[in-house]
Amino acid sequence: MQTLNMSFIHDGTNWIARDTGLEVSGRSLGELDEKLRLAIEKAYSPPQGSRLAVNMDFDYSTIPYWMIQYHPYYIHRRLEFDY
Repeated sequence: MQTLNMSFIHDGTNWIARDTGLEVSGRSLGELDEKLRLAIEKAYSPPQGSRLAVNMDFDYSTIPYWMIQYHPYYIHRRLEFDY
């Protein structure tokens, strides 16, 4: 299974996932996931019947430093898409 590593943030309105060649946003995590699945399909054309994993790590640089002590593991996500 191929794995794609991305970071993600929340800008106050949207969740945004990005890597060096792809950026996708959605108002909810469900919307983000669906848009991400379609964007990966368009950008990378995974073979039919394949599975692709996406590891998303929250970008801590987007929250105030003093708050990190209350969220030492904030959000990390792993998605798996079947094509």
